[in-house]
Amino acid sequence: MGFSATEAAFEGFRVVRRKPLALVWWGLSYLLVMAVGFALIAPQLVNLMVAMQTLQASSGPPDMTDFQPMWAAYGSIMPIVFPLGIIFGAVMNAAIVRSVVSPQSDAFGYMRLGMDEVRTAVVTLVLTILSIVVSALVFGLVGAVFGFAAAAQMPMLLLVGVAATIGGLVLMAWLSARFSLAVPITVAEKRIAIFDSWGLTKGRTWPIIGMAIIAFVMTVVVSLLGSLIFLPLTMTVGAMNDWTALEGMTLPEILAAVGPALAVSILVQAVMSSLQLAVIYAPFSAAYRDIKAG
Repeated sequence: MGFSATEAAFEGFRVVRRKPLALVWWGLSYLLVMAVGFALIAPQLVNLMVAMQTLQASSGPPDMTDFQPMWAAYGSIMPIVFPLGIIFGAVMNAAIVRSVVSPQSDAFGYMRLGMDEVRTAVVTLVLTILSIVVSALVFGLVGAVFGFAAAAQMPMLLLVGVAATIGGLVLMAWLSARFSLAVPITVAEKRIAIFDSWGLTKGRTWPIIGMAIIAFVMTVVVSLLGSLIFLPLTMTVGAMNDWTALEGMTLPEILAAVGPALAVSILVQAVMSSLQLAVIYAPFSAAYRDIKAG
């Protein structure tokens, strides 16, 4: 079977149709991770919400000092959220790869906690760092072009800057496509394979980009449909808007105050995120499977 971008783009829906119970396992894991994450960052999250509400309520244009409480809250949250996200992302990514390349290994929704997940976490972290470095170089150059054009008052250079911006976005999409099969290769072949994707995607870069665009559109459709389905429930329960009232509370007090709204929000987020994750990531595993088979 050869690689077809349009066929692979809908692999996430096929995964859920083949093993709908996997979506239940993924949703439960989301619930667990979100509950643990909230328990760890609840006070810091309240501080962040209070800082944001205070900033919105301030009169006049804000200066840098007005943003300091918000940055401080972010700084206290990220050391907790980032490692948790890397670990959970590795578990979920590996599970989605297994659901496509070895669908018979469906115990516990294809989720495991072993060397596959460790290798996936390493590959994901390396690719994230590479992406940040390349983005900084590309868009730093674009910013320099715009800055020089503004300083020199040369409108024609602004057009060069616009062209450079478009070129930078295209370059980032191209590089992302070339490395997009690194995780499926790593899980399927049980080895760290950061650059092996480069060979498999040769000559298939633009179909893979098209596949990714279709998958992204499908996640938007899923999100919109999910919002319509769950909107009556969320409106019935209500939402917590006055975060200033929670400032200084302990975790049990916060849970008591926002319990119903928080429970509904976490439930909806768990279901929708699990489905969206399958829709957006499964196509790349299908592309790997089909290219190797071809």
